[in-house]
Amino acid sequence: MTELALGDPVAAERYLREGYGAFGAMGERRYRSSIATLLAEALYAQGRFDEARQMTDEAQALTLPDDLGPEVRERAIAAKLLAVRGHFAAALRLADEAEALVTPSYLLYQAVVQMAKAEVHRLAGTPRQAERCLRAALRIYEDRRAIALAEQAKTALTRLTAEPGREPA
Repeated sequence: MTELALGDPVAAERYLREGYGAFGAMGERRYRSSIATLLAEALYAQGRFDEARQMTDEAQALTLPDDLGPEVRERAIAAKLLAVRGHFAAALRLADEAEALVTPSYLLYQAVVQMAKAEVHRLAGTPRQAERCLRAALRIYEDRRAIALAEQAKTALTRLTAEPGREPA
């Protein structure tokens, strides 16, 4: 998780694959499903969308019914993968499903969903909505003092507002 937060998806993948394999060898499911969603995120960040989709499928199969984190993360990454393929309405529905799972006591998961929604909106060509989602995620990260994650949100905001043809908010 640290490598992902610091923006090094290659290093994250290396560590996550090691953990994923170790937990698989033990027959453990709860942690393995969490690792699978993080691994899917690392693969997505590298543009390896087919592998990311496979990992979200594995996460979905491994996730236990009462395990909120993997359920939210799996839907969030799956939404982004749908958007990459141009299925924006389905992507937003899935992101909304993820958001509906998050209770107020799990604000960091809310930020994960907002970051995913921002990516879906960016890919859909709706930058104002993307910006709104990024700002919501940034507020949560700053309130929780998640410095590296706040920096990711700020970087995404900077990139979004610097895109050619971008209308001012």
